[in-house]
Amino acid sequence: MQKKRIEKIYEEYLSVKENNFRKWSKDFLASLFLEKNVFFISLNDPTEGYLIARKILDEYEVLSLAADINKRRRGIGTMLLEKLINMAKKEKIQRILLEVSENNIAAICMYEKAGFKKISKRKNYYNEGKDSKDAYVMEKNLIKCV
Repeated sequence: MQKKRIEKIYEEYLSVKENNFRKWSKDFLASLFLEKNVFFISLNDPTEGYLIARKILDEYEVLSLAADINKRRRGIGTMLLEKLINMAKKEKIQRILLEVSENNIAAICMYEKAGFKKISKRKNYYNEGKDSKDAYVMEKNLIKCV
């Protein structure tokens, strides 16, 4: 990916205000996007939300999804997921995976509404100083059974 495109993505990424205090560094984000299989989906201008994902063989993995803290509960996360699911169907992706904090009830509900199912749990996945939280691994299977 071109350096200018990565800089624009980083600006959009930073413009989305979130609860968590740790955003990825520009260098880390740039290293992600140097991989050809990582992509960025944003919503609206100015950016109200974003989704970062990667394609691995016939799967997508959601790396990060956020809606601006001042725009939450307006369907932004759902719209981003719909864009991803539509892309996945066009590319004949078989499933989408993601991790979500077990405490993030709103996100879990949104994912379940979009057809994601909890398939496992990762102990101490989110490390927040002295406090660590478990994460659910969730999956949306896109294979149609005949």
